[in-house]
Amino acid sequence: MDPYTQHYSFQNLLNSQQPYTQNHFSQPLREPSIDTVSTSDASVFGPEGTEDGNEDAETVSNRKERRKWTPTEDGVLISAWLNTSKDPVVGNEQKANAFWQRIAAYFAASPKLAGLQKRDRTCCKQRWAKINEAVSRFVGCYVAATKQRSSGQNEDDVLKIAHQIFYNDYKVKFTMEHAWLELRHDQKWCGASTDKVQGKRRKLGDQGSQSATYGPGNHVEDEARPVGVKASKAKGKSSVSKQASLEEKEKERKDFQNATAAIRMMAYGCPADAVDEYLRLGETTALLCLEHFVQGIINLFGDEYLRRPTPEDLQRLLDIGEIRGFPGMIGSIDCMHWEWKNCPTAWKGQYTRGSGKPTIVLEAVASQDLWIWHAFFGPPGTLNDINVLDRSPVFDDILQGRAPKVNYIVNGHEYHLAYYLTDGIYPKWATFVQSIPLPQGSKATLFATHQEAVRKDVERAFGVLQARFAIVKNPALLWDKIKIGKIMRACIILHNMIVEDERDGYTHFDVSVFEQPESNRSSEVDFTFSTDMPSNLGNMMAIRNQIRDRKINQQLKADLD
Repeated sequence: MDPYTQHYSFQNLLNSQQPYTQNHFSQPLREPSIDTVSTSDASVFGPEGTEDGNEDAETVSNRKERRKWTPTEDGVLISAWLNTSKDPVVGNEQKANAFWQRIAAYFAASPKLAGLQKRDRTCCKQRWAKINEAVSRFVGCYVAATKQRSSGQNEDDVLKIAHQIFYNDYKVKFTMEHAWLELRHDQKWCGASTDKVQGKRRKLGDQGSQSATYGPGNHVEDEARPVGVKASKAKGKSSVSKQASLEEKEKERKDFQNATAAIRMMAYGCPADAVDEYLRLGETTALLCLEHFVQGIINLFGDEYLRRPTPEDLQRLLDIGEIRGFPGMIGSIDCMHWEWKNCPTAWKGQYTRGSGKPTIVLEAVASQDLWIWHAFFGPPGTLNDINVLDRSPVFDDILQGRAPKVNYIVNGHEYHLAYYLTDGIYPKWATFVQSIPLPQGSKATLFATHQEAVRKDVERAFGVLQARFAIVKNPALLWDKIKIGKIMRACIILHNMIVEDERDGYTHFDVSVFEQPESNRSSEVDFTFSTDMPSNLGNMMAIRNQIRDRKINQQLKADLD
């Protein structure tokens, strides 16, 4: 089709020559005649060539009017920019085109703009550039107005001064206050520097006041009286004391943070790297905190809360045992296993028993109030209760003569060794009283029932210990057996501290009745017995034989029945 046969304007005529140059190169170029130019195109050459003067107005009316941005659209655009730039998944790792494409999609999906024409990413980008520039300038003006704020002025007065400063600096009015209200509390704009504002001379119009000019060698400040010698010394001392107090508070905060990390690991049984989110401590630091914390607990409270029973403690235990129907009983003994998850491969055969998992054994003696009087931790899990007893120091004080002497009467027979309640695996010694496996008759059944009920004290102590400190309940995650043992000792010490604090709340026995002179106490501790006497091998063997006497065990069980 010949392009010159159509009616084209002058500009279209020039443009039409470009694409058809190659296609019509062989044809001779023709100058368009005057007849080929339409009357609407004649307006280009002058007003005298038009037949109707209203055609210019029709051409302008046909053009598309530019839509202005409303405050609602500005608010949606600001929200889109903030949400897209602070995306926790993508963040700032995105290209500009993709970034503004996401903003345009967010802008178009807003329900506040329903029914309005959509805007592309180019429009959003250009509008945001204007908003960012204007708001950034106004932030500096607002900061300057805030510094000039005097007594009696409110926020509206400061805002008016900021508008005046903006107009004086940039010779235009600030028309984006709605955008500033949306962005003023954001980190990028609330902490904006006033360097752009400084160094410029501002006039406040009607007020006739102007801000100082800041620049090198030009500081306009009010002259102040120099500080005296005494005031200077006092100021120096106060600054030093303030610095010392700040350092002390910082040290206390760090100590509290480290102690919190150790307690959380012990109470919740979480791994070392789990406290990073809550306390901002790394795995290595958390392990060091745990190690130092348990060592401090053992050094400070171990002598008191892991002590051997004193004569007063022993008398109280004997009184409680007599009330419960077992004169001479001072507690119950049993063992529990703590799984060792990170047991070295070379030791797994030694520490693994029937369950298929390596464990470490804890032998403990607990009383009715769940106080743990004896704790022996460390034997491998392949040992049973008898093997652990052979390695346990539970009777060392008796063998070496350091234990207080005890006297009690059961069914008319006098005994001199206190005893523990045990299960059936323990040997029949004079210091152990087991239940009856197959009771025959009502008396034997009643004794077995009471003995098994009272013996549950140590089982309850194990359960409460694991409930309070989940690190003991969960598998041990450390490699060092010595550190694991310190953690167990620290947990027992803290457990006994809690028992001492709550003992009066759940103890239902009043042992004060035995303290009266007319009491019929049958179990007594000889307070005159000296524990400082030297022991020899002959005495130790005699006491050992007395502890393991099976006849006394049978007679004591018969008397208790």
